[in-house]
Amino acid sequence: MKQVYFISILILSSQCASFLEEQPGMQNKIYSIKLERTQSQARKSLFDFITTGQHFRSKSDILDDISLTQTQQKESIKLYNFKNTQYTGEISFGASENKFKVIFDTGSANIWLNSARCHDYGCKNHKQYDGQKSLTYEHLGYDLDVEFGTGELMGEINADTAYIGNVKIRKQEFAEIVRENGDVFAQSDFDGIVGLAYPTMAAYHFNPLFDNIMQQKLLDRNVFSFYFSRQEGSRTSELTLGGWNQDHFEGELHFHNVANKYYWLLEANNILVNGKDVGLCKGGCSVIADTGTSLITGPSDDLYDMLDALNIDENCKNLKELPTLTFVLDGIHYDLDAHDYIMKIDSYGNEIAYGSFASTDSFLEMGGGCECIGTFMPLDIPFPQGPAWILGDTFLSKYYSVYDRDNDRVGFARSK
Repeated sequence: MKQVYFISILILSSQCASFLEEQPGMQNKIYSIKLERTQSQARKSLFDFITTGQHFRSKSDILDDISLTQTQQKESIKLYNFKNTQYTGEISFGASENKFKVIFDTGSANIWLNSARCHDYGCKNHKQYDGQKSLTYEHLGYDLDVEFGTGELMGEINADTAYIGNVKIRKQEFAEIVRENGDVFAQSDFDGIVGLAYPTMAAYHFNPLFDNIMQQKLLDRNVFSFYFSRQEGSRTSELTLGGWNQDHFEGELHFHNVANKYYWLLEANNILVNGKDVGLCKGGCSVIADTGTSLITGPSDDLYDMLDALNIDENCKNLKELPTLTFVLDGIHYDLDAHDYIMKIDSYGNEIAYGSFASTDSFLEMGGGCECIGTFMPLDIPFPQGPAWILGDTFLSKYYSVYDRDNDRVGFARSK
């Protein structure tokens, strides 16, 4: 059996530690888990992994030689901003103190953790899950093989109790990575991925994390939301379970219906450059709200047309004249200015986001040897989910996002 799935992570590496804190003065307790922001790196292996097919087998064939050794509570998981590129946070498996640093990803549905049974470099330099040390571990034995252009991941789907904030999720299925060929995760500083997309995307149609939360009736409202702060080095960003936090956005929260219950996929009316229709979204187009992707991606031909229309000078000479890029959904205009979509690459390959500077002049005056680029990437998502644009953190750091499974809709509002 072969099905196509997408893992949306475009980012690697990180530095700071996470922790759990209780917020005082609230009628219902709210816990905040500090999440880290990881630094973006444009790696061919990761791009290949995004567009891969995953092959599922119900028998342990290739792994035979590997020994098997709140109902009324709203949970707020704090996110740490590292260089305005990616956010990670903690989830526990087997015991609440057994924490893993993960990316909470609305663009995928599986949970991936490095297994203690994996002896490859990419596994050994991360926190590894050991089922033999858990009293609630369940061996399911479904194999998951992910092949991509520059490597391969092999895993096994099993189950254990998961903890996120103060929410305890029983019998949560997840994929233990037991073999890792290539460097797709070897250089990353996170230990895994937690998918928050629809169960139709999940391997063997096992329940993703939030579907188990729904099934076990752990929240009053089956809603989660993300606030991505642009304050580099801060822990003010957060993932909230059970609702949204109005302290993090201003103005009206606009909701848009999910068009395909696979991704969090929405229908856009148009994509404009300085208010003009330049043919990027002919007759309407699809967009995906994806917290696991740092960039905005689009179908190759359309994205190159957009870059021509934006006309970004690599020497940053026209930074103050760059146009506004607008995504139009249900008649609502979501604008992105150069401050939102430009970054610099310094002589060491480090990425510096324009949005992390207080002014244009301070950004332009930053040390020499830098190149200005847009936070865009071509990606051709195949039918039937594609073609589609991905609204990654470039968009989601400007607009607070709410994911409502009770009503199958996504809400956006201007972040504070």
